[in-house]
Amino acid sequence: MDLSNETIQMLYDKYSVYYDDNQQAWVRHNGSSNKDYDLGSITKIITGENILEKNNSFIDEKESGYEGNVCVCGCNKCKMLYKLYHTKTKNAFMVGSSCIAKGDHLEFISDMICAEKNGRCKECNIPLRYKGKRKNSKKKYNGICEDCRVEIVIFLKISYNEKDEYKKYGTKWNPNLKCWYWKGYEGEFPKKLNPKFWYKTIITEDKEDDNDNDFRSDTDEEEVANSLFDYEFI
Repeated sequence: MDLSNETIQMLYDKYSVYYDDNQQAWVRHNGSSNKDYDLGSITKIITGENILEKNNSFIDEKESGYEGNVCVCGCNKCKMLYKLYHTKTKNAFMVGSSCIAKGDHLEFISDMICAEKNGRCKECNIPLRYKGKRKNSKKKYNGICEDCRVEIVIFLKISYNEKDEYKKYGTKWNPNLKCWYWKGYEGEFPKKLNPKFWYKTIITEDKEDDNDNDFRSDTDEEEVANSLFDYEFI
């Protein structure tokens, strides 16, 4: 929705609202504490729809908050500002968490509490949730959400005389390649196995298939065998 120069000027004169090219969003530089807030009317002027009505907005949970205390609605008591997007036009508005909740994103505030308490995924930046129906990670995942976990196989230089020493770290024998390997997730490889690292490949199989001796990967067994350099097992 293209706005006339007169409308843009009116938004600034009446509401102190303008489009910030750096933030790529509509912002407000001056608010008040009189509780006469009206995000719906402002967004309707800009987009043609009240962004607070159901299905008229969306959020990107991968985005972190921004420093600032003035919401587009006029409230000047926000601790942080976040982008609330209009569904049809993709216009973004810098608003406080309360306005996002009013836009039918009822779990947003709890997600931000999780982000502050648990951190965000190191890969995709979504808030990490360790409990509840929307649980998406565990502490043992080392800051990675379930969707971003990458299952890997690491082949190891372990001699026959060393095999019992390293079995306690989850190592297993591959009879086809005639070598030891560890299967798990990126970031969870035991440090004690680092000196034995040989070759890594990524698993692409269904995670529900837990057959360690029949894994499939983005590199098939023959290619893995060709990539492994000669190693004499003692």
